[in-house]
Amino acid sequence: MALNDVRILNSGSATVTPSLKFLAEAAATQMLAGEPVKAKSAGSKYAIPVADAEPVIGTTTAVWGIAATTSDATASADGSVYVYDAGGNPGTVYSARAKSAAAADTQAEIDALIGKRTVFDLTTGTYTIDTAAGDSSASGLIIVGGNPNTSEIYFKIRPAASEGAIA
Repeated sequence: MALNDVRILNSGSATVTPSLKFLAEAAATQMLAGEPVKAKSAGSKYAIPVADAEPVIGTTTAVWGIAATTSDATASADGSVYVYDAGGNPGTVYSARAKSAAAADTQAEIDALIGKRTVFDLTTGTYTIDTAAGDSSASGLIIVGGNPNTSEIYFKIRPAASEGAIA
């Protein structure tokens, strides 16, 4: 995974994007600043990176947001990670590259994607936005724009994605 795959484009009306401290489990996969983070399991105190093709509303554990810092757990000791809170400011717009640059390199392509509900792609080890995934009411991201010069997609984390699976 790579540092700063996802960046804050706009914090809405907030002057500072809220972040929360979560625990990072000893010997777990390191979370890098700019990576999406979720609960390890329902009710867990530990954060882990979001997997490929997530978030899926009703299935994925609660998406806590985007890592603001790199986690500092070691092989033998728990650590922490600060996370830009997905639920704390629903007006926040994020930016990440499209899975396929060719799918978002014209304004017409980006305009056609606006409103599409989708997921992250992690097949190359970098978090991108899967513009080729079918629109689904269960997808936890919604596309709100983009930049054709850089093939970046602007998106929001849907509020229901931060609730986790509902039993």
